[in-house]
Amino acid sequence: MSRKSSVWLIVFVCVIALAFIASGCAKKQVVKEEAAAKLPPMEAKKEEVKPAVTPEAAKPAVTPEAAKPEAAPKAEAAPPEAAKPEAAPPAAAIAPESIDLSGLRIQFAFDDYSLSNKSKENLEKIGSWMSKNPNAKIQVEGHTCEIGTDEYNLALGERRANSAKKYLEGLGVTPSRMSTISYGKERPLDPGHTEEARSKNRRDEFVQTK
Repeated sequence: MSRKSSVWLIVFVCVIALAFIASGCAKKQVVKEEAAAKLPPMEAKKEEVKPAVTPEAAKPAVTPEAAKPEAAPKAEAAPPEAAKPEAAPPAAAIAPESIDLSGLRIQFAFDDYSLSNKSKENLEKIGSWMSKNPNAKIQVEGHTCEIGTDEYNLALGERRANSAKKYLEGLGVTPSRMSTISYGKERPLDPGHTEEARSKNRRDEFVQTK
């Protein structure tokens, strides 16, 4: 065989081989496409990628209506309070019982400081009044007639005042609520010089000091 014939033979074989290869590739491509057509489409990812949220986007949109502050709820009117019963007026303070002490003076015999029954009755009235008026205080004043010296009559008047005070103490009157003083013959009830006048001046008188 000539050299030229060999070259053409090689070329022919190469052409046949290329055609065969091309045919095979085309067939494979068709098979792949058919197989791809039969396959189910790829499932979408279950979770879609959420777009990043910026701080501005995270805030809810504020509408003009929402921007307005809500009106404060009106306070319900309180029910009218029930009328309170009027307080009873305070009880009026009981006024101290009054007494006419000038009408309860007691008399004594000449040169004597002992108490007669009448004197004791008057002292008991004074003691009762003082028990009802615990804040009351008195002063017992002793007096004498004009007979005798000033010194003697001052001492006699003191004894007469103390006699009345001790009797009141026996009735329950606190000693601190009583005081005594002697005027002797300095303050006569009757300035006369008769026995009647002198008998009036031999006395104890009582004066309220508080």
